[in-house]
Amino acid sequence: MRLAVRRVFLTIGAVVSLLFFFSYLLSLGLGIWMIKGSQMKSTQWKENLYFWPILITGLNSAFSVFGGFGFRRLFRRMSSLEIYFFLVFLVTLSFDGLRILNWVFQLKQITPYFGGLLTRIVYFGYFMGLFCMFTSSIYSGEVSYQKAGTLLSVLGSLSLALSYTMPVDITTLKPILLYRVGGEHYLLLVRGGLMVLTILSFARSAFLSRSREEWEICGAAAILLVGREIAFFHSDTPLGFLGIFLLGIGALYFSRKSYLKHLWI
Repeated sequence: MRLAVRRVFLTIGAVVSLLFFFSYLLSLGLGIWMIKGSQMKSTQWKENLYFWPILITGLNSAFSVFGGFGFRRLFRRMSSLEIYFFLVFLVTLSFDGLRILNWVFQLKQITPYFGGLLTRIVYFGYFMGLFCMFTSSIYSGEVSYQKAGTLLSVLGSLSLALSYTMPVDITTLKPILLYRVGGEHYLLLVRGGLMVLTILSFARSAFLSRSREEWEICGAAAILLVGREIAFFHSDTPLGFLGIFLLGIGALYFSRKSYLKHLWI
C-alpha cells in the first residue's frame, strides 16, 4: 500500500470517526428528548439515563475524532507502518460511541436483537484496535513486510470472527451499555494475551536498539493499552475518566516519541 493510498484510507477513517461522533450526539439528543417527553418519575429518569457510560464513551469517541484528524496531519509525510497502525487504532476508538444506541433502543423498547448486533459491532472495533497496536509493535522492530492492505484485511477478518462467534446474552444489558457476552474468561485471555504480547514486542525492539526513545514508546503503549481497557470495561463508573486520561496521555506521548524516532529516518 503506497503512502498516498494510506493517506486516503486514514482520511476515510477519520471521516467515519466524525460520522460516528455525530451519530452519538444525535442519539444523545434523541434520548434526552424522549426522557423529558415521557411521564417518568424522577427515580425512573435517573435509572434510565446511564450517565457515566454515556459521558465516557462520548469522550472516547471525541478523542478518536481528534486523533484521527490531528495525528494524521502530524504524520502525513511519514511512511512508517508502525505509525500507520497506531493511527488505525485511534480510528477504532470511535466504535465506542455507538453503544449509546443501546440506550435509545431501550427507551424506545426496540427488540434486543439489534442491541446484540450493536454489541458485536462495538467489540469488533475493540478487537481491531488491539490487533492494530500489536501489529504496530511488530513494525517497531526490523519487520519489512509492506503489504499493509493485506495485513489490515487479515486483522479485520480476525476481529470479525471474534466478535461474530462470541455468544451474546440479549436478555442482560450491562451498565456499560453492552449486552453480556459469554466466554468472558476466554475473552479475557485473548485481551490480556494481546496486550502482553504488544508490550513485549515494543520492549524487545527497545532492548535490541538500546534506544531510550524506544523504551519511552514501550511505556507509552503500556499506558495507552491500560487506559483503553479501563475506558472500555469500566465506563459505568467515574473510574472510566482515569481510563480516558491514561488513553489520552499514552496516545499523545506515543505519537510524540514516534514522531521524533522517525523524523530523521
